Amino acid sequence: MSISQEIQRYRALIEAARRLNSATDVNTILQQILNSSQEVMDAEAISVFLHDPATEELVLHSAAARENFTANTDNPDKLVEIRVPKGQGISGHVFESRQSINIQDVQNDPRFYRKADTKTGFVTRAMITVPLLAGERCLGVVQALNPVGRPHFDDLDQEIFEGFAGIIAGTLLRLENQTREMAVARARQELELAREIQQSFLPPALRVLDTCQVRVAYFPAREVGGDFYFAHSLDNGRVLLGLGDVSGKGVPAALTMARATAEIKGHRNALKQNLGDWVSSLNEILAEEMQAGRFIGMTFLLCDSASSTLEVCCAGQYPPVWSDARIWHHPEIPSQLPLGILPGFQYQSQTLPLAPGQIWLLFSDGITEARNSTGEELTLERFLQSLPLGQKAAHTFAQAVLCWESFVNGAIPHDDASFLMLDWRGQSPAAELQITCQTVSLCTARDYVENWAKYAGFDDVTVGQIVLACDEATTNVYRYAYGGKPGLLTYHTSIEDNHLVFQLVDQGTPVDLARIKGRELDDLRPGGLGVILLRSVFQEVHYEPQAVGTILTLRKKIT
Repeated sequence: MSISQEIQRYRALIEAARRLNSATDVNTILQQILNSSQEVMDAEAISVFLHDPATEELVLHSAAARENFTANTDNPDKLVEIRVPKGQGISGHVFESRQSINIQDVQNDPRFYRKADTKTGFVTRAMITVPLLAGERCLGVVQALNPVGRPHFDDLDQEIFEGFAGIIAGTLLRLENQTREMAVARARQELELAREIQQSFLPPALRVLDTCQVRVAYFPAREVGGDFYFAHSLDNGRVLLGLGDVSGKGVPAALTMARATAEIKGHRNALKQNLGDWVSSLNEILAEEMQAGRFIGMTFLLCDSASSTLEVCCAGQYPPVWSDARIWHHPEIPSQLPLGILPGFQYQSQTLPLAPGQIWLLFSDGITEARNSTGEELTLERFLQSLPLGQKAAHTFAQAVLCWESFVNGAIPHDDASFLMLDWRGQSPAAELQITCQTVSLCTARDYVENWAKYAGFDDVTVGQIVLACDEATTNVYRYAYGGKPGLLTYHTSIEDNHLVFQLVDQGTPVDLARIKGRELDDLRPGGLGVILLRSVFQEVHYEPQAVGTILTLRKKIT
């Protein structure tokens, strides 16, 4: 071979490397090998055998010069599949030994796998076989068959072919890493979607209902988990709460959790009398629907504001604890079978007294059995000891979250952890107050507003701000709507979408916003700060003039 021919082959090798470096999938890589092999090796055919870890076989993935192979008559573009058993043939020997072999007379070599020639109709005379090495790994082998215009391959052919094999192995490894990274990214995206779907089944971190406030915290061990909780308003001032733990972890547990959540929501209106009977009927549904081996541990609470009672049913989950601002109480509630295990099982519930100001706590085993980096468990006793007594539920809840997170302190959780805190308020103050708007009635209005602000759970400072702002609004009605004369004023109050809402309805002269819009704070003249005060206390201040009178709506977010 002349110097110019040798240089031309090395240039072809460099060009092959450039082409393979731009390949983005296996088919493209193999096609580039086909396109480059003739220039690089000047051989009748190039074969690439890749290792199949599942069968330990070497599988033919590419063969150049296809016209030299017997085509599939049903699909001319598809090569006859060739699989070389582990350790057999020259390719198997090279794969095992990780050493190149240059054979001048293949037909008389006892290692030759003759089934390949029989299947393809190709006659192999001479062959170079080179392992595709990626560090300590061997991805397969590449073979050059029958040199063109010469009887066998020489040392230069082998040197060039080993360089070609190194380029192929590097490209395959790059593609393998890219494929793995894409699979990981795809899995993360799917898990994130699963997490979002799971979150859509769960109530918000704060749920403000007519008779209570419900706060929840959830620490899944993975992106998705099996803990779940719910809070549903029922008829006649009743509230159904629960916290559950599905067996298992990850996506399968999340799917079971989603199904259970949907069944509970759809079945809640069937809860008319005894909680135990209702749980028994729910168990029948879940036992029929859930796959074998799956079950749900759950504790249910049914609050009744009319009778001031709380029904509790524990189905394979911890009983609740409750605080009266002095100590944490541990009611003796019998544990029963988890849901979904035994159809026909009759669940029992217990009825306890329920009073305003009580805080009830439900939790999964991931809370009390949480471990820190040294393997030490949190335990229920230590968890409750960390919670303040005599504080508002919001403060106690924040301390509970802080306690769990501080104890775990970054250690990898071994189980999903969640807890639900019920802040029972009982019957709300009257939804409506009607007064004659005059100076002597302001005290009645202040008491009414203060009761509602405390019922909504605001701290003492915020309660004072709300009372002061509403007092200013009432004064504005007296001053502007009625011109300083007595007139009818009605308060309509409610809790909607986690907001405390006051509506002040008068029957005086519709308000002229220009007269009460307020003034600049650097103007030190007395008066005119009412609107500024209202907007600093409430998230929404809306005036709606009517044909007679004005409706003033004030909305304050409960946090």
